[in-house]
Amino acid sequence: MQKHQRYFPVTSKSTGDLLPYFITVANGSISEEVVRKGNEAVLRARYEDAKFFYKMDTQKNLSEFRGQLKSILFHEKLGTMLDKMARVENVVAELTLVLGINEGVIPVIKDAAALAMSDLSTSIVTEFTSLAGIMARHYALRDGLPEEIAEALFEITLPRFSGDVFPKTDAGIVLAVADRLDSLVGLFGAGCQPSSSNDPFGLRRISYGLVQILVENKKNFDLTKALTLVAQVQPIRIDNDVINEVVQFVTRRLEQLLVDEGINYEIVRSVLMERANCQYLASQTAAEMEAFSRTEDFPKIVEAYSRPVRIIRGKQIESAWEVDASVFEKDEEKALWSAYLEAVDKIHPGVDVKTFVEASLLLIQPLEDFFNNVFVMAEDEKIRNNRLALLQKVAS
Repeated sequence: MQKHQRYFPVTSKSTGDLLPYFITVANGSISEEVVRKGNEAVLRARYEDAKFFYKMDTQKNLSEFRGQLKSILFHEKLGTMLDKMARVENVVAELTLVLGINEGVIPVIKDAAALAMSDLSTSIVTEFTSLAGIMARHYALRDGLPEEIAEALFEITLPRFSGDVFPKTDAGIVLAVADRLDSLVGLFGAGCQPSSSNDPFGLRRISYGLVQILVENKKNFDLTKALTLVAQVQPIRIDNDVINEVVQFVTRRLEQLLVDEGINYEIVRSVLMERANCQYLASQTAAEMEAFSRTEDFPKIVEAYSRPVRIIRGKQIESAWEVDASVFEKDEEKALWSAYLEAVDKIHPGVDVKTFVEASLLLIQPLEDFFNNVFVMAEDEKIRNNRLALLQKVAS
């Protein structure tokens, strides 16, 4: 009624149930009776079609439609939709663990994967494609399947459009992620990368939906590991170059998502340089950094870190150089080294911005004292190299 005919449905104010009425708008001088009957006839015909298709579908169980997916081509190099969903079914168990989801739900996820997308071959979804997922859930419940499986069959399609809801159940999250990863890896491997003006397979939308699912559900997972897992079940060879290309493509969508949320572009870029492979953590960090950038401590820390970076830039610093505290000549060197050790003990790959700031503030005064009283490029090579190694530690 809404999507195809552009009618306004009428619902009960008290219960919210759909009532047997609708509102339509006509432009110009009309005969209300003629227009009313005409619109009613069109809508009645649409509903009769839907009733006919529904009656046909309900003569079978949902599981019986699974095999019919072989008649729907996904891609000539990647097989049919049946082939695609078999690949998804093969990776969901391992992907569940990669996503950090309790392995106890794997049986439910595998049962849902065995039916996922089966409604694409039903008559009603063939005619009304926007009902994909919705009918899978309905038919699953009609067949007496557990609600968690039925919900996952719907959630694999989410999000379908901008502003849509996201999968919330563990099974739905795994299926939605697995389906999108399979599309990205397979289609990139088949040479279907989108261009600046053409994206026939909607890969930008697919990858944007992927990062939305991860961020909304507070999931971090190793994207490269997950893509490698999915690549192993593809019918074509997937090189590491393809996986790296997909990683960069998805990272750009994560960048877009964070910028769309109003976070400064430079902050987003700097965060993704370190945390692109941890999608929710990157989102959380970028938001915290955006808030921190408005505080008075932000320019102090930026300046404190930029000074050692400027000094070591272009210097030949051997990776094997280690700081030797016995070589220190000045108290300022010792103080900076001590502050560094205290700060670095608080910083780890998943550190939050608050802890990072607290650790960084420990270095501001020691760095200022160091640069005011210590000549880095001393004539003695051992002392010079030791000071450069110290600054290298601080800068990194």
